[in-house]
Amino acid sequence: MSAEPETDSQPQLTTVAPSSGGGEMTLLEHLKELRNRVLVSALALVITTVVCFAFWRTIIGWLLAPARADHPDFTLTVFSPTETIGVFFKVGLYGGLLLASPVFVYELLAFVVPGLTQKEKKILLPGVLGTVFFLLAGMAFAYWVILPASLGFLLDFGGDQFDEKIGAKQYLDFATRIIFWVGVSFQLPMVLMLTARLGLVRARQMLAFWRYSIVIVFIVAAVVTPTPDPWTQSLVAGPLLFLYFLGILLSWIVQPKKQAVPVEDEDEVAAT
Repeated sequence: MSAEPETDSQPQLTTVAPSSGGGEMTLLEHLKELRNRVLVSALALVITTVVCFAFWRTIIGWLLAPARADHPDFTLTVFSPTETIGVFFKVGLYGGLLLASPVFVYELLAFVVPGLTQKEKKILLPGVLGTVFFLLAGMAFAYWVILPASLGFLLDFGGDQFDEKIGAKQYLDFATRIIFWVGVSFQLPMVLMLTARLGLVRARQMLAFWRYSIVIVFIVAAVVTPTPDPWTQSLVAGPLLFLYFLGILLSWIVQPKKQAVPVEDEDEVAAT
């Protein structure tokens, strides 16, 4: 009798290589990770809001600085006993959201990036950095340029005909709206780059659209600015036009290159 070959009685284990985007996770593990990151973001918001509550008078002073550049004696007026409390909470929450936003971005990236491929990471990470940069640049431009210029114009517009008493709530809404929405509108180059990168539109098409873009930019500036005066709208529209053409340049850099048509295909197209 021929001896049968001996076989290993132990089961063979197969190692599954992780995908290119990271290791496999179950749905429950994803939910647990999402819960932890939401809790960290919420904790960061609570801490930053408490800090802003503690320094709310200093923050109000910062917001009043653009108006006091031309009017050193500028003060705010409250029209109800509870308005000061409302301003206190609004300053704390707005400031807390702004200070905690880097934590929000980090937790979002930490949750999403491990599941992305290397190509997707190369697109996402520079995009996030560019978004943060243009947002901060827009908010800084609104604070140091648009607010002082628009307030200097608006506060002097009535001359001596009006005894101007600006409400604290109205001024805070005015200042925060301009700062926030100008920062958001400065995302225009990133939006153009994204559409070009995805192949939805080419830089040449954007450049051919420049006449219509002027009209659209002034409409956006009218929506962003809470005042009907053309001076403030022009202060917003001018940088947006510059950012539009900057977005065209950046789109030309990042847009997918057109593949050359083979000679054989060109002959077939010509023949048809």
